[in-house]
Amino acid sequence: MSIRKFSCARNFVIVALASVVLTGCLNDTPETGPVQTVDWYQAHDDERQAILGMCANNPGELKDDSNCINAREAERLLSSGESRDIW
Repeated sequence: MSIRKFSCARNFVIVALASVVLTGCLNDTPETGPVQTVDWYQAHDDERQAILGMCANNPGELKDDSNCINAREAERLLSSGESRDIW
């Protein structure tokens, strides 16, 4: 009976360890790279537009991403005062 208990405990430990190890492999959240500042995004138009496009394409996962927030703020600051068509 004690051998059977040891076998169940060993199997449980193996399954728990495998679950912990594989948890890091299943993270499929898109990466937006190193966090850049609002000032940086104001100075780098191409990168700002690329991040804004990525964030607009996946707002469910990226709406709270630091780069998305900073790029949107940079875009807002750069576009304030511009006349825009309301149509």
